[in-house]
Formats: sequence, structure tokens, C-alpha cells
Amino acid sequence: MKKNYNALFDRIREKKSFKQTMFVIILVLGIWNTANAQVSAYSFAQSSGSFSPIAGTVLETATGNTSATSLNSNVYNVVLPFNFFFNGISYSSINVSTNGFITFGSTAPTTTNTSPISGTAAYEGAIAAFGRDLSSMYDINGITGNISWETIGTAPNREVVVQWKNFRPNNSTSTTTAYSFSFQIRLSETSNVINTVYESGSYVVGNTSISGTVQIGLRGTSNSDFNNRLNATSLEFYNSTVGTANSSTQNFNTINAVPGMPPSGLTYTWTPPACSAPQGLASGSITTNTANVSWTAPSTAPSGYDIYYSTSNVPPTSTTPPIITNIAGTTATLTSLTPLTTYYVWIRSNCGSGSTSVWSLSALQLTTNCQPPLVSTTTGAAFCPGSSATLLAGTTSPTAILTWYNASTGGNIVGTGGTFTTPALTATTDYWVSAANVSADMYVGKDIPVSTTGNSTFTNYGLVFDAYSPMVIKEVDVYPMSPTNTTGTITINLKNASGTILETKTVNVNVSVAGVLNTVALNFTVPAAGNNYRLVVDGATDISNLRREISSGFSYPYTLTGICSITAASFGANPSSSYYYYLYNWKVSSICESPRSMVTATLNGNCLSTAEVERDVMKVYPNPFTDIINIDRPELVRAIHVTDASGKLIKNNLRPESVLVLDDLLQGLYILILDMKDGTKQSVKVIKK
Repeated sequence: MKKNYNALFDRIREKKSFKQTMFVIILVLGIWNTANAQVSAYSFAQSSGSFSPIAGTVLETATGNTSATSLNSNVYNVVLPFNFFFNGISYSSINVSTNGFITFGSTAPTTTNTSPISGTAAYEGAIAAFGRDLSSMYDINGITGNISWETIGTAPNREVVVQWKNFRPNNSTSTTTAYSFSFQIRLSETSNVINTVYESGSYVVGNTSISGTVQIGLRGTSNSDFNNRLNATSLEFYNSTVGTANSSTQNFNTINAVPGMPPSGLTYTWTPPACSAPQGLASGSITTNTANVSWTAPSTAPSGYDIYYSTSNVPPTSTTPPIITNIAGTTATLTSLTPLTTYYVWIRSNCGSGSTSVWSLSALQLTTNCQPPLVSTTTGAAFCPGSSATLLAGTTSPTAILTWYNASTGGNIVGTGGTFTTPALTATTDYWVSAANVSADMYVGKDIPVSTTGNSTFTNYGLVFDAYSPMVIKEVDVYPMSPTNTTGTITINLKNASGTILETKTVNVNVSVAGVLNTVALNFTVPAAGNNYRLVVDGATDISNLRREISSGFSYPYTLTGICSITAASFGANPSSSYYYYLYNWKVSSICESPRSMVTATLNGNCLSTAEVERDVMKVYPNPFTDIINIDRPELVRAIHVTDASGKLIKNNLRPESVLVLDDLLQGLYILILDMKDGTKQSVKVIKK
């Protein structure tokens, strides 16, 4: 059920000062971070050997010189005869692309993938021997190409060899110019060493120059982890250097000696590190000052692990001392953390004798919970059938808001403040109360548009965001455009990850040709931490466009630590990082709420008759009073409580006496709550002069 905190925000704004706290559950029960072993830690060597062709299992042979028949854009799955460890993970199969590379993992590359290292495809790793758009040839001067694989040697020192035979260095269907060369990827058992080997090429027919760039090297689980080669057109192919970006390439030319083509027997070798990094660093339970993390051991488990964490996202180096050292298992607890603080965590293997792996490539990001105020006291009440009960609660924080619910989780808000008077009841009923602090207003998202153009699609177009805590989206800015109209309406919806509308509002807006600023009050409550919420425009009238950004002028994510992160545009059914749609300059506040405490209204089965109750109504005088109040028949009273006009508890469990001294109260309106010995309660408004 929707929570409405608007009244709470109004009340907290009236206070002179308040402590800004925020409740954080990071990305729903913890963030997953792919902190895998790194191909960037593989060592590289180059040698001049010989090219040994294979005649193994043919995956496919060219049957023509058209795009569809010349091995252009095909992918094959190969089951390996032994498990090969790549990037610390054991694989029993590979995917082979005719575009000069292989990949690992259940997600195969698309048939048109020509950028195996810089691409963002979701495979778990790639080895590129000549990664680009390639094709082969069929019966050109007796030359036909194929792609094949074979296992050579004996266990435990076998090799799997994948061979591209008689391939062109480009994608072409020409039968008048054709350059043919061959190359292999070789995977070694036990050592898990990778070799790419090349055979020199020659023209089968014609001599028209062919040149271009090619990706050669390794990619990890993402394109941020790479180990590739680079040479410019002014440097020979065989004199490559270390790649400087995932898009680094080697230049080639089939005619000019510089950069030229790979010479026969040129061999690139990548060797995995002796001490491999762990994989899958992830967070578990998080509290205000602790966080549990876990990971998966690499293929060869080390003697221990080191952890480094910081409030800065600057990664550690090889000389950075770890904070926790030589952990024996695959879990750890980070302690003495600060509430409501974002930490960045890295891990490495410690193989002993000073041998360590590289630190994890990407940091695990987690945010500790805020420190909510506490419900310090609760007082239930008895009631007679058909009457109400007044329940009491106190809190440790002077700025906290007490909120009453009719359920232990979810449910409806039924009241606020230190006292809650139930509706007329006929049976014992439980209620729950929590204490919450509300943050000051903060802003997130792109502040103003840069683009002067707009878009006219108004169905599920807006922004995707993650909420790290319950929060309220108070306002957003929009810029409606129309060549003819000066006013119109916009419907904005808040949706959860499954597309269910949680809040909706249709507002009147001003419109201009170029788009005019409108600040739209929403007061949408995001009820819980979660991923992939959407704040979107779902309708508009008399508006032709809303201003938005495309390609530039924005940068995801837009993050408020511990509150939310705007991660992408809502592009109809799909998110997109190429746009920023419509909703600028979000004003938000977060809610840091304690667990709920149960308070019970108990049915009193021994209630007095109506006449008797009327005789027991207490007399409190004088009213208004100066310093003291007289109470008639205090022997009938069990305890006295005093609240201010807002319901905040001022005095609790005062001893009932005929003279009640209240000289320390400031001038104003107060409520005396008399807790009677017969189980009933009486409330009396009094004024302190």
C-alpha cells in the first residue's frame, strides 16, 4: 500500500534544525560486481616459429563467393576435449567466429560481431587472432577456404587448434582480386597458455592493395579488461606494441611492406599469471557499520586473499597495503564502517612468499545503512467495547517523526505523532509505530537542457533509476514545446521494474515554441529500495515535443549517495544510455525509518456502565493554569502523561497526585492523558499561561 509522507515532510520543515539521515539498502540486498580475474594480468611474448597446418574436423567450407556462401559471419560451438582455464574460469566449450576470434561462456557472439575486444557483447571472454569482418573464397585458381579444429598431442599436454584456412583479410566477394592467408588460435592443456600463429599470405588472383585495421588480443568479461596489440601504419605488423585502449588495433597492408602482413610463423603468446585473482566479488548483508562480502576462488586457489576498501574510488596499486590480509576463506566482514557512507572494495589473491595477483579490475561499490532514530517507549491502552484507545510512543530523536501503521510491514499509515487515538474498536487490536528522519531536499539528474530540440513520443519515455532507500520525488522540470499552443497537459507516472504504475499525476503546463521551463510538483513516494524504477511521461495534450538530450550533453549515472541513481533513459520498453529524456533537475528527499514496534489496544471486558463512567470523569482545574493543576480523585489514576499540541510526548508516567506541578512547561496548549486504573484513558486539553 502506498505510503504518503507529505504531511511528515511538511512537519519536519517547520522544525528549526534536524539531523539529515538516510536509510540505505544498496541495490536491493547488495550489489553484484563482476570483479573477475583479469586478462590484463596475462604476460605477452612474441616469437618467430613455424605455421603447422591441421587437417582436423572441418566446421564449414566455403561453397561459393557470395556473402552467404563464403564463410562470412558464421559462429560455431566446439566442445573441448579438456577443460581450459581462461581468466581463472574453467570452460568445456568455445564459440568460434569466422571473423577471426573465439569466445567463452554460454552467450555466443552475434554473427556480425567484428569488434571482439572493444565490443560490449555479454560473452565471458574472447581471444582474437585477426578480429575484423572476414570472409573466405571458393575455387579461385583452385583455392578454397574452410574453418576447422583439431586436438593434437597427448594428455596432460594436449593442444586445441582452431584454424582459419585460406581466408581473405577483408570481407569481399571479388573473384578478380583475392588475397589468401591462414592463422590459428592454439589453447594449451594444463598450462592454459594461448598462442596465435600466422601463415604468410599471397594473392590468388589480382594484386589490388587491401589494407585496414584488426583487433588482436584478449578480452575479459567486459571490454574494460583487455590485453591487446597496437601498430600504426608507419610500423611493421610484427613490431606491434602494447594496446592502450580496448579499441587499439594493428594496421596491415597486403602490398606495402610497412605495415605489411604477419610473416609466416609469427607467434603471439599469452601466459596466465601464476597467482590468479578471484572472481565474483559481491556484497551480502549490510548494516550501519558492517558489510559482508564474498567471492569465488580462482581455478588454482591461493593460500589466502587480501582486501582493500576506501571511501574513494581510486583503485589500489601493487604497492597499496591491504586493509585485511591473508583471509583463509572466501568471505569477509568489513567492520568499523561509517553509517550512510559509500565504500569501494577491491580483492586480490595472496599466494604466499610475496606473490599476489593484481587487484580486481572494478571496485565493488556498497553503501552502509543510515542510523535511524529509535522508538524508545510504547504504551498500550485498554478500551471499552465501541470506544477508542489512545496509544503512546516516544523516540530518542527530537527531530524524528513517529508514524503509526495498521500492519507490521506494508499496510496503511493511520496516524502520526507521539499519541494515536484509534477508531472505535470492538476487539483487541495491534498497531505498529516507527520513528523516521527525513533528509533535506537534494537534487539529482541533469539540471538544464543543452539541446534545443525535442521528441514527440509520450509513452514510457523518461528515465530509469535505482532507489537505495525509500524516497520521495518532489519535483521535476520539463520543457514543453508547441508551434501553436501556449498551454497543455502532461501525465507523469512512477513505475516499478515490472511496469506497474505506483503513482500518477496529470498537470497543466505552459508551452512555447522553443520549450519553456515548468517545475512540476509530483510528491511521488518510492516505497522501497529497488532497481529499475521508471519515472516517465505517459501522455500529453496540446504539446508537440518535450526537450531532451541525444548523444551528448549528459553522462550517466546521476547519483545521490545512499538515495538513488539515474542510470539510463526509458526508451519505450528498453533502457538506453544514448538519450536523456524530458525530466530535469529532480528534487528528492529520502526517509530513514526504524523497524516498527507493536503497540496493542486491549479490550477491557470489565467496563463500567455508562452512568458509572460519567461519574468517574476527572475534574482538572484551574484551566488555564500558571504552575500547578489540581486533579480530583487522583486515587483513580494509574499514571499521567503530558504531550504538546502536535502529540509529542513531553512527560511520561507522572505519579498521580492531587496537585500536579508543571511550572517547567512553556506557555502553550498541552494534553493531559490520564491512564485510569480501570483500564480506560481520559484526555484533557489544558493551557499554560
